[in-house]
Amino acid sequence: MRPQTVSIVKAVLLTALLLPLLQLAWQVFQTVQGSGDGLGANPIERLTHRTGELALYCLLLSLAATPLRILTGRAVVMRFRRMVGLVSFSYAVLHFGIYILDRSLTEEGFTLREVGKDIAKRPYITIGTLAFVMLLLLAVTSTNGMIRRLGRSWQTLHRLVYPAALLAVIHFAWLVKAGLVKPLSLGAVLLVLLAIRVPSWLRPAPKKGKAAVAKSQAPE
Repeated sequence: MRPQTVSIVKAVLLTALLLPLLQLAWQVFQTVQGSGDGLGANPIERLTHRTGELALYCLLLSLAATPLRILTGRAVVMRFRRMVGLVSFSYAVLHFGIYILDRSLTEEGFTLREVGKDIAKRPYITIGTLAFVMLLLLAVTSTNGMIRRLGRSWQTLHRLVYPAALLAVIHFAWLVKAGLVKPLSLGAVLLVLLAIRVPSWLRPAPKKGKAAVAKSQAPE
């Protein structure tokens, strides 16, 4: 695929991934103005749930890149993985930020101590926070410069995406409590995406020089 074509596909994909954010922004505007359907009776809860779902959808989409490469033999799909992963992290930042905003509106107000106590007290928030920290580590080390600095350790570090995705699914299921069809469906999708990888994990990796390793690891 030509570089110009890749750029066009990236632009179209990024637009599609951000359209739900524009929809949320419009619903926030409606809520503030008191017009239309807006975000319903509990805007903060709606925003929290929606941004969390979008973060998980994008995370699973980024994890689908490798299975698509394995099944189709087209390595070009890997060139979109980093962008999708960063969009997932952006939604996760919004999700966590809205939680912090919600905490700041309580009688105690926002303090790191109160937030820490809340995270430790409620297991589903503990799990969600662990997933967020993992995604944060992946995001800050996703640049080509960090890949060169970390060398082979980069690939080991970025395997955190698997437990992060699993924790995110558990967090989602624990959060909704009732109506588990959606989180269980996403959990099944995650298991399929991981199962497709198993043969390649079991296959001995060929020896590569440092330059080849960096090139093979670098996301687009």
